[in-house]
Amino acid sequence: MDVQKSQKPETIKMVERALRVLDILRASRNSLGVNELAKMADLNPTTTFRILKTLEKSGWVFQLSDNRYITGSKVGFLTEKNSLYLALIDVSQFVMERLTAKYNQAMNLSIRDGMNCTIIQQSRTKSFVDYVPPKFSNMPFYSSAAGKILLSESPSHLVEMIINSCEMKPLTSQTITDPEQFRHCLQVTAKQGYAFDNRESSENGSCIGVPVRDHEGTIIAALSFSGFIGVNNPQELLDYLPALQEASEEITCKLYKCWKW
Repeated sequence: MDVQKSQKPETIKMVERALRVLDILRASRNSLGVNELAKMADLNPTTTFRILKTLEKSGWVFQLSDNRYITGSKVGFLTEKNSLYLALIDVSQFVMERLTAKYNQAMNLSIRDGMNCTIIQQSRTKSFVDYVPPKFSNMPFYSSAAGKILLSESPSHLVEMIINSCEMKPLTSQTITDPEQFRHCLQVTAKQGYAFDNRESSENGSCIGVPVRDHEGTIIAALSFSGFIGVNNPQELLDYLPALQEASEEITCKLYKCWKW
C-alpha cells in the first residue's frame, strides 16, 4: 500500500494548526487565552481548545491557574526563562499559602537572576510585622539561605564569577564575608540539601531553605520558610524541613505534570 496515497490530508492540516498555535505561544511574551489564540491562529475556539489540550498532555504547552496558556516544559522551560518563572509563580502560590496558613510562617520562592537572588513568589502571615523582605527583592547570595541553595550545585566558574563580582559586605555580625568560608558553606549545603540564614541578613532573623528542581534534578529555585525571630540555634528550624521538602516536590510535580516520576 502506498503510504502517501493512504494518508488523509486532514492529518497534515491538524499538525499545521497545532504548530501554528505553538508558534504564536512561543513568540508571545504574555500568557494567552483560548479565544485570543483562536483569533490569532485563524481557528475556531473549539479546535484551538482541542489542540491546546493535546499539546498540554505532551508538555508542549502549560495551562496556568487562570486558564491561560504559555509554552510548556518541552519548549519554554528550556529556551525561555520567562515561561519557567511564570509557571513557577503560578504553581507555587497555592502550595506556599497552604503551608503559611498551617505553620503561620512566611515563605519565599527565589531564583537566580544574573548576579542577584530574587524573590519571585511569596506568602505572608497576617502579622502586622513579619520581618520578611518584599516580593521581587534582590538579596545577596552570600547572606541568604536561598542564595546558598541556588549556588550549591552551580559550576565552580559561575560561583567564582559571582563571588568576584560582589563585595561581601557584612549586613550583620553573623554575615559570611570570607569567600573561602562561603565556598565551604556551599559544599555543606550541596551535601545536606538545605541551608540556613542564621541571622546573616537581619540581626535577629533566621530562615531555612531547600532546592526546587526540574524533572532532571537541576536546581531551578529555592523555597524557604523565612522571618523567624529570636532563634538562637538554627538547628531548631529542622522541624520545618520535612514540610519544605514535601512542598518542593509538589511544586516540581505540578510544574512538570506531563512527566512520570
